[in-house]
Amino acid sequence: MKAPCHLCSYSDFHFMSMVPVSVPSNLHFVLLILVTVLLNACATRSPSNIQVNSKAHQVKLSQIQQWKLKGRMAFKSTDEKFSANLNWQQIEDSYHLSLNTMLGINILSMHGDNDSVELDADDEHYQDTDASHLIWRITGWQIPVSQFPFWIKGQAGPTDQAIYAQSGVVSQLIPHCDNCTGWLISYSDYRQLGDVWLPHNITLDNPSLGNQILIRVNQWTKQ
Repeated sequence: MKAPCHLCSYSDFHFMSMVPVSVPSNLHFVLLILVTVLLNACATRSPSNIQVNSKAHQVKLSQIQQWKLKGRMAFKSTDEKFSANLNWQQIEDSYHLSLNTMLGINILSMHGDNDSVELDADDEHYQDTDASHLIWRITGWQIPVSQFPFWIKGQAGPTDQAIYAQSGVVSQLIPHCDNCTGWLISYSDYRQLGDVWLPHNITLDNPSLGNQILIRVNQWTKQ
């Protein structure tokens, strides 16, 4: 399967051109991103100096259980554009995510683990035992939040179909899990961190929804 290319060009999709939308829309945008999500859907070539064994590289990714990510996240649909600063910390099964405006105003904070999740946004506090169910309660969307910590590293799940570049890293993932229908994840700009290569551009596309989510990582930190 090839990534749809009607959104492949960055010419009309720059972070600095994003215009914040209303707060309720921000919340829906953020919740959509959490799973679904995650960079250039068509430009998935990796630098020529990368050469890894695909299986060994996937094992290394699975061994990264504690990490931090800082970057930018952008959302584009047929109706709106939006971007925010992204901070994500993962410690094994526990995570903390925050999204902030360019002025440092917090849009959303979310933390949880396999047993519970709490979310603060729009001066409201939400709780649930499952992140996907929490998002379904708020938005009606069914999205696999639990997959995001794997997808963002370029780590394929046991049921995902992985498409590898000649260099050995994943260039695209076609998920096959609950609530994954229609999503295609594309990767580019792999950079080395210690003994592992991590993507710095990640795209999540869902043509059926007309949505594209772009994550541009500024900094990966392994703990």
